[in-house]
Amino acid sequence: MAQQTAKKRRKDRARTSFMLLMLSVMLVFAFGLIIGKQNMNTPQPVEAMPQHTVEQQPQEPATEAETIPEETVPETTPEFHQATSFQSAEPHVYLRINHQKQLNLICQPDFSLADAIYGVSDENIAMVDEFGMITGVSRGECIVSVFCGAETLRIPVTVRELTVQDGCTYVDGILIANKSISLPEDYDPGMLPETADAFAELQAAAAEQGLNIYQGSGYRSYQYQISCYNSLVAAYGEEQANRISAKPGHSEHQTGYTVDCNTINESFINTPEGQWLDQHCHEYGFIIRYPEGKEDITGYEYECWHIRYVGVEVATEIYQQGLTLEEYLDVVSIDNETSPAETFPAEDVPGQFQEEEIPYPEEITPDDAYYPEETTVQETVPAVQETLPEDAEIVDAPLEAP
Repeated sequence: MAQQTAKKRRKDRARTSFMLLMLSVMLVFAFGLIIGKQNMNTPQPVEAMPQHTVEQQPQEPATEAETIPEETVPETTPEFHQATSFQSAEPHVYLRINHQKQLNLICQPDFSLADAIYGVSDENIAMVDEFGMITGVSRGECIVSVFCGAETLRIPVTVRELTVQDGCTYVDGILIANKSISLPEDYDPGMLPETADAFAELQAAAAEQGLNIYQGSGYRSYQYQISCYNSLVAAYGEEQANRISAKPGHSEHQTGYTVDCNTINESFINTPEGQWLDQHCHEYGFIIRYPEGKEDITGYEYECWHIRYVGVEVATEIYQQGLTLEEYLDVVSIDNETSPAETFPAEDVPGQFQEEEIPYPEEITPDDAYYPEETTVQETVPAVQETLPEDAEIVDAPLEAP
C-alpha cells in the first residue's frame, strides 16, 4: 500500500513539472510575438543627410556618367537661315592664285552688315579676312560664308592658276589673248579642228530653224593682223582702231578659236540669225566674246558677231552668269592704248589694203567685208590641253601689259 502511494506522487509531480514547462514555453513564445510586433510598428532611426546651402555645396569634378538636371537648358548654336536681307553682287567669285577680290554685298536699307562674320570652308584654297577680302591660295573650289544676325549667305569661290608656256598664256588650261595678254608672233595654229566642228554643229542647228549663219572671218595669223590693224589706223586713227581692232599678237582670231559670223556690224543683232546666235551659241561651246555693256572690261566695242570657242560647260557658265572671259578667268584687260604705237612695214605684208578700200565698219556687208578669208584647218595642231605640261611656267604675279 505504501509503495503505490509513493508511485502515484511521483507521477503527479512529473505531470505538474511538464505542465509548468509547457506553460513557460508558451509564455516565452507569446512574449516574443508581442516584442516583434512592437518592433515592426516602431519607425527605425535613419541617418540624417548632411544639409548644405548653395554656397556650402561641395564642388566635385563632373563625370561622364553625371546627367544634366532637367531644369537646366544647355546652350545651343544659333540657327542660321538663308539670307534674305542681303546678297552678293557676284553669285560666284572667280580669282587667281595670289589675287584678291573684295566681296560686294548688297543689303536692304534697314539691314546693317556692320556685325557680319566671314568664314571659308577650305583655307587651303582661299582665305577671307574680317572685312570680306578674299585671297586666292591654291587652285580649287571652296565656299565663303557670311553670317549676320540669324542669316547666312554662302558664296562659291573658284581659284584659278595662270601658266605661261611657249609664250602663250593659259588660265586653267584656257588660252587667253586680249589687250594686256599677247600671243607669240610664231603662234600659228590655223583654225583649230574643235572650233570648226563646233561651228558646223551650230550652223546645222540654226539651219533647222530656217536660219543662215556663216563664217565672215575666221583664223588670222600674226602677219595678217598687221595688215588689218594698220589699215584701220590709217583710215580712222589709232584711238578708234584700238576700239574696234586688236594689235598684232593680241587678236582673238590668232588663237584659232574665233569666228566672225555673217554681217560684221552691230545691225547683225537685229536679225533672226543674230538673236539666235546670242541666245544659243553657248549650247555649242561658244560665247559672245565682246558683249554689250562690258567695253570697260574687254577694251573693245560690242561685237555681236564675234564668237569664241571655250567648250560647252565653260560657255554655259559664262552665259548664265553674264560674264566676260576676262571676268571668268580673272584676267581683266588692261587698256594698252597708251603704250608706244607699233609700226609695221607695209611691204612684204600680203593682203595690205589701201585706205580708200576700207569701208566704215557700220557700212560693211558680207560682200565687202574687210577681212578676206585666211582660214585653214590644221589637223596636226593639238587642242589646248586641260592639264598643262610639267615644264609650264607658273605665273602668280599680277598681269602687266606687255
